[in-house]
Amino acid sequence: MKKFKEFLSGKLSKMSLVAAVMSVVCSLAVFADDPTTMETITTAFSTGFQGIVNDGLSMIAIIVPIALGLAGVIFLVRKAMSWFKGMAKG
Repeated sequence: MKKFKEFLSGKLSKMSLVAAVMSVVCSLAVFADDPTTMETITTAFSTGFQGIVNDGLSMIAIIVPIALGLAGVIFLVRKAMSWFKGMAKG
């Protein structure tokens, strides 16, 4: 049982990805005969993925200035600490 759990834990993410892809393929295969339905599904996927990209870019636009400010503060604090340590030794 332990070996099975170890095998399953290593392969779980790959199996979940395969399951997601297969569910999409199966849903598309059902509507493959009707071109109107296929166009609707293709448009829905395209719109959905474009929405994901737009949301991701807007999140990045919000996070980058905050991350740069935080990185600058950390950099300045480290430089100031090393400067004061150098003054204390000298």
